Amino acid sequence: MFKRNAPLLAFTLVFVAVLYFVYTIPQYEPVVDIDEEEETVEDAFTGRVAMPSIDEIYVIENTAGRDLNKFAMFLEGRAAGLHYLSSEYFKKIRVKRKGSRYIKSDDDVFLGLHLTLDSLGRFKDPQIMFSDSDDDVFKVKLLKHVEYFWRLPPSKQGKLEIWIPIRFRG
Repeated sequence: MFKRNAPLLAFTLVFVAVLYFVYTIPQYEPVVDIDEEEETVEDAFTGRVAMPSIDEIYVIENTAGRDLNKFAMFLEGRAAGLHYLSSEYFKKIRVKRKGSRYIKSDDDVFLGLHLTLDSLGRFKDPQIMFSDSDDDVFKVKLLKHVEYFWRLPPSKQGKLEIWIPIRFRG
C-alpha cells in the first residue's frame, strides 16, 4: 500500500512544506518617509465651473427627441474645457485686485447660454443671454469654444433649443 500511495504522500508533504515556507516569510512593510508639506502657489487659478443639473436646463424646443439626462451628462463632461477657458480671465482679475481687499464671491461670473443643436449634432450660433462679466474677449472665446468643440451624435430630424445657466467660480 505504501508503494502505491508514495507519489501522493510525497506531493502532500511537498505541499505542506511550501505552505509552511510561505506563511513563515515576514510580510513586507514599506518604508514611508514623512515629507514636508509643499507651499501652494497663490497665483494659480483655483476656481471651478458649476455646470447645470437636469432641473436647471430650460428646454425651449425639443423636436429631435433628445434625451435630456444624456445631455446633462454631456454638459458635465464639458466643465473641464470651460474651466481651462476661464482661467485666463480669472488670472487677469486677480492681478487687478492683488493689492486691494475683496470677497471671493466678487470673482464669480454667472452667465446664461442660449444654444440651438441641429440634427447633425452641432451647436449653431450660440448666444449669451446675460452675463456678470464685462470682458468681451472672454465672451467671444466662450462662444467660439462652444461652437467649435461641442458635438453630439446626430439625430434623424429636428432640433434642440435650450437655455443653460453656467457659474464660473473664481
